[in-house]
Amino acid sequence: MTGSVIQLSPRGKTIYQLLSLIVALLPLYAAGFLATALHQLPNQPLVGPFEPSLIERIAGRAFQLLILSGFVSAGIMMAGEGISVRSAIWLRRLWTALVIASVVASPFEYGAALDLAAAIALLSLLAASYRAGGSSVYLRLWQVGLLLIVVSLVAAQMLDIRAVAATRAFRLQVAFPITGLSVMFWLMRRYSRVEADWAADGLRIGALLVLLAGGLISLGRLGLPAPVSLGATPLIPLCFIILAGHSYRALSSRNENASLAPHWIATATLFWLVGGGFLGALSIQPAINEAMRGTDLSRAQDWLAGWVSLAIVLAYANESASSLRGDNRRVTGYVPLWLITFGVALASIVLACRGAVQIYLRDVADVDASALPELLLPLTVVWIICLLAVAAGIVIYALGFLLRLPRIVVIDT
Repeated sequence: MTGSVIQLSPRGKTIYQLLSLIVALLPLYAAGFLATALHQLPNQPLVGPFEPSLIERIAGRAFQLLILSGFVSAGIMMAGEGISVRSAIWLRRLWTALVIASVVASPFEYGAALDLAAAIALLSLLAASYRAGGSSVYLRLWQVGLLLIVVSLVAAQMLDIRAVAATRAFRLQVAFPITGLSVMFWLMRRYSRVEADWAADGLRIGALLVLLAGGLISLGRLGLPAPVSLGATPLIPLCFIILAGHSYRALSSRNENASLAPHWIATATLFWLVGGGFLGALSIQPAINEAMRGTDLSRAQDWLAGWVSLAIVLAYANESASSLRGDNRRVTGYVPLWLITFGVALASIVLACRGAVQIYLRDVADVDASALPELLLPLTVVWIICLLAVAAGIVIYALGFLLRLPRIVVIDT
């Protein structure tokens, strides 16, 4: 602990508490994806007592809560006076209780109930922010994105298995990114010299691009007609290239902001280009999509898509904590940034290679599924090493944030 003291309004304290909640969820997510990877080893030597489905539920729940907690906190901060202090405090308590209950219940088969509870909590936040709906284009798009998240959470409970996969892809490729895009462009105005009108127009264009490209990728999970998929192949990477151009303009025109928010935004943009642009265009081809189903090639695409939103959440946490502290310096350092960025990128490459080998062994060599873990062992070991780097970066990020956690003195304003 640094022993530093900062003065915040009740609203500022509420936002900082939500930032701490985000950081507290990070190690749980890291433990979840590491344990999931260890289950790919032959004989599962380290995590044998735990069922793979149990570990995947915990990791998936931690990831979802982490992303949504970031969006909840960002929405309250963007809404400003549009959400009363009393409502903000009440919403923070409601969301914190939901997170704790979800973490405790995640090992059990309560996924549908937890998703519905999260949807109700998000609807409560949307209702509270409605008064501030006209205050900025960032908040309006955040509301649209949050509504899409709610729809995807509810729809997933009423569809068959294949449609559920498409709904999950929609959440990762459209609902989360559109919400994250509002946060991303809102952050641009804080770390860059770009004009307000340019940022607002860029946000509208970016939202349409994400909706188009992400929607095509999501529909690809259901199977697109061959002419449509061929026509959409160049369109998807083009959408993400244009979006990356908007991001680059803000990154190349930095102001005096010393937080690492722009670095995390650059990371998110790179993941968007690869996971959305390259793998997205690949995955909508009917034959390739069918071959990818159930393999690590599809998991690599989802992994990168998830980290786009998570990198934006980490950018928001850095910038917001620095702003609330009022010291204009890094809250976390470069080490976790590089460990996470390169770890996620290399893990994605290895995971994609595992997926390609799985497709060959399964569909061409006709190898029995029980023999795959042994044959994939070299790639599995490299993949786990990459994930260890990501987990180390997450732990260092969390420790750096929590060790600099100040004592908050609430003042009335």
